[in-house]
Amino acid sequence: MLNLNVTLLIQLVNFFIAVFVLNLLLIRPIRDIIKKRKGLIGELSGEADNFEAEASRRLTSYEDELVKARQVAALARKEGHAAGMAEQQNIVEKAQENARDIMDGARRAVQAEAASALKELRSRAAAVSASLAERLLAG
Repeated sequence: MLNLNVTLLIQLVNFFIAVFVLNLLLIRPIRDIIKKRKGLIGELSGEADNFEAEASRRLTSYEDELVKARQVAALARKEGHAAGMAEQQNIVEKAQENARDIMDGARRAVQAEAASALKELRSRAAAVSASLAERLLAG
């Protein structure tokens, strides 16, 4: 059976004193530390959310700029290709014109040489005919 005497009362007072002292020395400081940590975690969570939002915004901006840069590069490539084709066409036309000039000059030179050779052959033919005629008559 349970005896209720002064010892129980003293034990009960000792228990409350121990709880009061433990509350002062351990429980309150630990609660304060936990509150500070929760506040710090809340702030850091807010900063992390801000950083994540900023990173997402920057990534979107970067992707938009990348798309624009690709479009500009494609346009520049098309313009460069068109300019290159036009330049190629100009070069080909100039080369064809130069080739025509060279061919015309060569034709004129060949015609002049042919005419000169023909004159020379005609003059030689007359001399050869006269020489043959003399040999035949002399012979």
